[in-house]
Amino acid sequence: MKFPFPRVMRALSLLWLLLFPCILPAQTLPDIERLLETNDITPSEEGYEEIISTLVYLSTHPLDINTVGFDSLKMLYFLSDYQIDNLLAFRERHGAFTHPNELLLVTGIGPSDLANIRLFIRIGHQPPASRTIHRLAQELIIRTRTTRPLQEGYRHYSPEAFLYEDDYLVKKRNRFQGPSWGVLAKYRLNLASRWQMAVTLENDPGEPYFTRHQSAGFDFLSAHLAYTPGRVVDLLLVGDYKLQWGQGLVAWGGYSPGKSATINNEKSARGIVPYTSSDENNFSRGIALRLRPSSRITLETFISYKPTDGTLHGTDTLSATLTTTGYHRNSLEQAKKHTVDEFSTGIAARLNTRYFRLDAHLLHYNFTPPLTIGTLAYQQYNDPGRHRTLLGIAYKTGFRSLYFFGETAISDNGALATLNGLRFSGLPLLSPSIIYRRYNYRYTSHYSGGFGEYSSTTNEEGLYTGIESRITPNLHLVAYHDWFRYFTPRYRATRPGHGQEIMAQLTWTRSRGEYLLYFKHERKPEDLKIQGINTTVPRLKQEFRLQTTHSLSPTVELRTRCALSRFRKDTIAEEGLLLYQDLMYTSRDKQLKGQFRLAYFNTPSYDTRLYAHEHNVLHGFSFPAYYDRGLRTYLNLRWRPLPILTLYCKTGLTYYFNRDVISSYLTRIDANHVFDLTFQLRLKL
Repeated sequence: MKFPFPRVMRALSLLWLLLFPCILPAQTLPDIERLLETNDITPSEEGYEEIISTLVYLSTHPLDINTVGFDSLKMLYFLSDYQIDNLLAFRERHGAFTHPNELLLVTGIGPSDLANIRLFIRIGHQPPASRTIHRLAQELIIRTRTTRPLQEGYRHYSPEAFLYEDDYLVKKRNRFQGPSWGVLAKYRLNLASRWQMAVTLENDPGEPYFTRHQSAGFDFLSAHLAYTPGRVVDLLLVGDYKLQWGQGLVAWGGYSPGKSATINNEKSARGIVPYTSSDENNFSRGIALRLRPSSRITLETFISYKPTDGTLHGTDTLSATLTTTGYHRNSLEQAKKHTVDEFSTGIAARLNTRYFRLDAHLLHYNFTPPLTIGTLAYQQYNDPGRHRTLLGIAYKTGFRSLYFFGETAISDNGALATLNGLRFSGLPLLSPSIIYRRYNYRYTSHYSGGFGEYSSTTNEEGLYTGIESRITPNLHLVAYHDWFRYFTPRYRATRPGHGQEIMAQLTWTRSRGEYLLYFKHERKPEDLKIQGINTTVPRLKQEFRLQTTHSLSPTVELRTRCALSRFRKDTIAEEGLLLYQDLMYTSRDKQLKGQFRLAYFNTPSYDTRLYAHEHNVLHGFSFPAYYDRGLRTYLNLRWRPLPILTLYCKTGLTYYFNRDVISSYLTRIDANHVFDLTFQLRLKL
């Protein structure tokens, strides 16, 4: 089916989308998702669910900046360790703050930083301990989601539909064994801010309940119990948790800042952190302990064991390839569940003085059976996961307006990885930063999450330079350039090479609204087969974006975006387009909130895809890639009929103009459209 969309209508629609909002009055509607998007923290980021959860909690339990300590201020995400240290030093030197605007007097904290944290801080003393010792807070979330039409994996076939019995048996083994509705249930408890407990149960669509592979009935079960007495024993945790150490060269779980529209790319490690996400892979399970023998010294240790998913290879000498999809919908996927034993343990020590912070981390882990190296050129230095030991030393220090941070790590094979950064905040209108990294191609850590072009923290060298400028009170510029290279073959690049990435974003805020201009340029080597021979050629991708945000009234807001993408690889040249209009409504009493979008996209292939964040239910996330040619629309609603009860519903439809089939294999849909639906209930006591 061809959808009529004449050129004249396209031109008129584009003109309306870009010009109509400019005549509207402005009124800012507070929104945590919008705040994260402004700081380039997207739903694609690992740990996004954790960030939303923490900020939602802080929006109703703001931090008193006159009493909280270093670790509590880390929960804000938007402040670096340097800024936190300066805030605490300022408070110690000058006494309590009397107004949040006084934070602008702290070295390194600017108007954008204050705007980021304003919703989550307060001035005032905490209630006496006698009033909070028995305080109990509970939260229950139940979510279900599905898509229609049903995918190929749900289809029933009779033996008579096949010529050979083997073909029927293959179809039967591949068929999804569970219902098409996925279910998530979360329960959290906080008692007097000392006891914390959380339980997460989840079944993805297609996964069955109460099988021999699921002792808890649900496919995924995560739980923890944490006690924080706040004395010498600062934390005792049993269950699931994650590690955030140094700059992530040895271990990092959860949200990890990278190259983005803000230049605060330094990691602010929180050490051992309770795990509350529904991700089925990136966490540890066991017991963890944190001690504070003095105000300047912190010690952490943990021991973890958990079975993880993998595909076994060989007969006499077994090895495995990890499977990270988290899906266990049919017998083939269930056969990969919990086939690999993952053991890890470690210890960390931190010395935190007024002038510097020094961290040491020791990590040991082992996979049984060991991990498969692989036979391709880029896999030759893969991590076998067999009795690996890593040691890292991280530091942070500052002098006046200069701030230095970094980490150097070594693995048991002698390979080094290092990252060092510098940020300067002494100029009135300009804040520059520099980060240099060099990760040896033989350095690997299964738990790493260092800053870089690639996520593996190995086989990379790079120099990142960024600037942030508040040109005027209403004009904000952020830009960076990152040059990088790799020493041995990487995925889709069989020869060593180098590349670069350039980004610039200009935001202009006026009484009528906000205007955003965005440009990104990526150039990196990539393989191309020419006459049957693999040749490495430059791959170029660019994105141009214009976005305006305005309000019709104190309750209704409009957002418009026009995005263009360009892709070039040897003789291949493509261009893509995305246009969308958002309508956002918030009732005056804040009980009803909704977002609606109508988007048109036209890209020749996946190479010119364009991403756009979608509002979703609380703790949910959606960051789809728009590619091919079609329309996308969604409606997201939040209704709070009672102070303790909130209901959510999101429904969306994607319609393709020139396709009769969507996706392939078990996720194939024999239609040119797909409909998605999500319901969620949140009960808070």
